[in-house]
Amino acid sequence: MATFQRILWSFILLLQVGVLGLKGYAQGHEPYVHFVATPQPVVMEMLKMARVTQNDILYDLGCGDGRIVITAAKVFGSRGVGVDIDPVLIQESQENARKAGVTDRVKFIQQDLFQTDISEATVVTLYLLPDLNLKLRPKLFKELKPGTRIVSHEFDMGDWKYERMGTVYNSKIYYNFNVPDVKDLNFYYWVIPANAAGEWQWTMSRSPENREYILRIGQKFQEISGRVKFGKQESPIEEALLAGDQLSFMFREEVDGQKVVMRFNGRISQDTIQGNVEVQGGPLAGDYQWNAKRNF
Repeated sequence: MATFQRILWSFILLLQVGVLGLKGYAQGHEPYVHFVATPQPVVMEMLKMARVTQNDILYDLGCGDGRIVITAAKVFGSRGVGVDIDPVLIQESQENARKAGVTDRVKFIQQDLFQTDISEATVVTLYLLPDLNLKLRPKLFKELKPGTRIVSHEFDMGDWKYERMGTVYNSKIYYNFNVPDVKDLNFYYWVIPANAAGEWQWTMSRSPENREYILRIGQKFQEISGRVKFGKQESPIEEALLAGDQLSFMFREEVDGQKVVMRFNGRISQDTIQGNVEVQGGPLAGDYQWNAKRNF
């Protein structure tokens, strides 16, 4: 009799799940991917790589059972939002958040991830598929602020080169309820770069007159290159680095017959850069403020 009751209750539960799922999918479509949980050791390493803190707002797109959002809130103190189109998984996430005692810091939304406003996120986590990552990429660049960190379990972003990669070795991942597959699992990290491309212009005070500089930057994601023109001289920039909205580079010039190295560091805000320049060598060696404006 007990065996029969267990079978009956299992059947009723499966029927309820099926009805909920059909109701949810009728409002949109079936999930883009079938849920496979990110192993907890990978979750922890992804959050460490993203340097999640209590000041962050983490969005997990395709959140499944909510474990990434919940772990970020419980261990690192962040706020978080989980997004999934599956209503059963959203209910499971909410229950898991209640058990973990973090319902005041997290919420879960049943929604198509492509329709979700993610503009407040400071961290975004993913475990989708390669083609979905590529389809999602324009949305990430359009909606996220420069400096937002992105971590993807297992799949990269095509020709948008990751800045760091991590691996958890010999991790168990469950593709069904019974049989684990033991494998090495990778995860990838990016930072949304500011738009640095174009022509920038600034002036520096030089005795006996001011000197005008023009910098032309080419950009592919976070990778930049360019040349600086000053008077009759022109020089390529070196050690160029774009990290979020922070830009740094150096170039060499000759002033009054002396070789000079100029190192620039600044923050990009729309069409302006504000920062400082360190002049090494020459008659004006020292530190100065740097203010550049974009011409186009």
